[in-house]
Amino acid sequence: MRSPFMALYGQKYFQTQWSKWVDAYGAYFEKRNGDICIQDLQKIRAKTLIIHGLKDQLVPLEHPDYLHANIKGSRLYIMPEGKHNLHLRYYREFNFLAEHFLKEKDKRSHL
Repeated sequence: MRSPFMALYGQKYFQTQWSKWVDAYGAYFEKRNGDICIQDLQKIRAKTLIIHGLKDQLVPLEHPDYLHANIKGSRLYIMPEGKHNLHLRYYREFNFLAEHFLKEKDKRSHL
């Protein structure tokens, strides 16, 4: 997963930024006693589209299922062949879903 980032940013910059991200995430995790977002999900009021790849090796299916169950009014779309970077490989379908969802929201907000 890191190869494209290293090609884009260079090894040194990528390693520095990745290390900073891991440290920041770890501090946030510790500060919240392991609860990254569970308590916050019920506060989300905006309509939410969750797109997940069934073949994602980094994020298990229980995560999008949990988000969908705990974000009121959310929609969940599972891409059967999608992996972690499904927005890159299946960009046409991903963009169609996102655009359709956003246009739908815009119509509602103008009523």
